[in-house]
Amino acid sequence: MNLYFLKKRSLGLFLVTYFGAITITIIGFTSLLYKMGIKNLQERLATKLHNQATTIAFRAIDAHMVHKPFFIDKRVAYLLLDSKNHPIKGTFKLPQKIEQEFAIIDGCAYYVEKGAKGHLGIDTIIVRDCNYKREKRAILYKNLLIAILSFIPLLAIGWYLGKLFLRPWQRRIQELDRFIKDSTHELNTPVTTIMLALSKLKEQSRYTHIAKMSALRITKLYDDLTYINFGSNTTPEQIDIKEIIDQLLHLFCLMQEHKKITLQKKLSSCIIQADPKEIELLLKNLIDNAYKYAPINSPIAISLESCQFTITNYLASSLPKDVESLFERYARGSSSSGGFGIGLSIVKTVCQKYNFRIKVTTTKDQITFTLFFK
Repeated sequence: MNLYFLKKRSLGLFLVTYFGAITITIIGFTSLLYKMGIKNLQERLATKLHNQATTIAFRAIDAHMVHKPFFIDKRVAYLLLDSKNHPIKGTFKLPQKIEQEFAIIDGCAYYVEKGAKGHLGIDTIIVRDCNYKREKRAILYKNLLIAILSFIPLLAIGWYLGKLFLRPWQRRIQELDRFIKDSTHELNTPVTTIMLALSKLKEQSRYTHIAKMSALRITKLYDDLTYINFGSNTTPEQIDIKEIIDQLLHLFCLMQEHKKITLQKKLSSCIIQADPKEIELLLKNLIDNAYKYAPINSPIAISLESCQFTITNYLASSLPKDVESLFERYARGSSSSGGFGIGLSIVKTVCQKYNFRIKVTTTKDQITFTLFFK
């Protein structure tokens, strides 16, 4: 059981969900802050420009009525217009006609004031502040910084919560993983003893055959569990596939007799360099799969020619539409035939290790596995 993969995948799914949620939340919150900041900036600039324009209007009226000198602060950008909208005096040219009291044009804020009432010939006062674009950019950067600074601790919290959430689950999986490995070790002694005892029995009664067939099933399960949990440590060597198939068919003779299966075989030699235990496990699972799912009184065809192994059997029940899914761990062709759905997963694992190619073809009532060793 790949605990690390399961843990990594579960933590990844949790973090993706959490990351997506906090990203949407932060983007929404940052957008709201940005809009509020822009609105506040516009209100602040409108107030500032209104005060500047009002001051200019008041000084124009005062200069005209009381004959005081008329002056405008040099720090203020302004434009004075007469009643025909002709410029009288100013520090900038009007880019376009302003229809509203306050407007933003080309990154500058403009405010229009009519309070001079024609004094000194001034009908309209327009003041300008071109810091709007810069301050707007500053608000954007500030909000982005807030978003980043908020995201980092939230991500750290999500990582911690994910690890905390997975801790009891991880403990249970570790216990289950340890139990499977311990059980696999413990199976070795009784399985070996049963097989040795049955081989010493001289009386080949019906019950002896049943016991041998059951012991064979336990042996296969033990081999599968051992390979899944511990792999194989056997050194690769030159082996003849034909010899391994002959040995395996001898082991399956009891099942063949029990299900009254007719075996059709045509085998020729095929020498490869590989781990004999893994090749035996590969072929054993393919043969076992055929015997397991074949109906009673049906034929099974096995051939090995030009290092191409083929096994065909009839089906007692229908297969899923996607036959490739049969190679997934815990997938089963039929719920009525027993098994744990790990045999063909092991077949896939061994094929991937040695770059063997395996092909599955089906008809209405038959399935064929073709294995290319070279």
